[in-house]
Amino acid sequence: MTERDEKVEETEEAAEEVVEEAAEGAQVVEQDTSEWMEQVGQLEREKAQLAQQLLRLKADFENFRRRTNNQLENIRLEANEELLKDLLPVLDNFERALQSKRDDQDQDPFFQGMELVHKGLQSALANHGLRPIEAVGQPFDPNLHEAVAMHGAGGDELWVLAQVQTGYLLYDKVLRHTKVLVGQSEEEESQCQK
Repeated sequence: MTERDEKVEETEEAAEEVVEEAAEGAQVVEQDTSEWMEQVGQLEREKAQLAQQLLRLKADFENFRRRTNNQLENIRLEANEELLKDLLPVLDNFERALQSKRDDQDQDPFFQGMELVHKGLQSALANHGLRPIEAVGQPFDPNLHEAVAMHGAGGDELWVLAQVQTGYLLYDKVLRHTKVLVGQSEEEESQCQK
């Protein structure tokens, strides 16, 4: 064998070794790539799972915040309700005191001052949702009125003839029913008598 043939053979052997190494390297790269792809897929699944957990936690937190705000509002309303119930006798006393004044006392500074304080108290309480229930001249409504006496024979349509004690609404909830005298309206009474 000549030197040239030996070199060709060595070159071929070296080339085969390079090809084998390249094939092995390709297998390693292919394995590494598939491992990397598998890891990437696993990380993407974990990312999606964490994103779902985050969305659920966010929704749970929003529900918790809404529930807490509702509970705080209910506590505030209940506290106001208790305070306002305690103030109702004070309003009743003001009304009785103002009803007891005589016609000649209209210009009396004492009664004028009491009227101003009464109006101021009613205004302040109205700012917190308290308002009186209008009763006289209205049809009798058992949801708003409490009948303490009846005038006349009664009938199908009962009307509030007089108010004995003022009732109040706290927003749309009845805090205290208005105590009233009920009966037929004058028109109905005259028609019944004919």
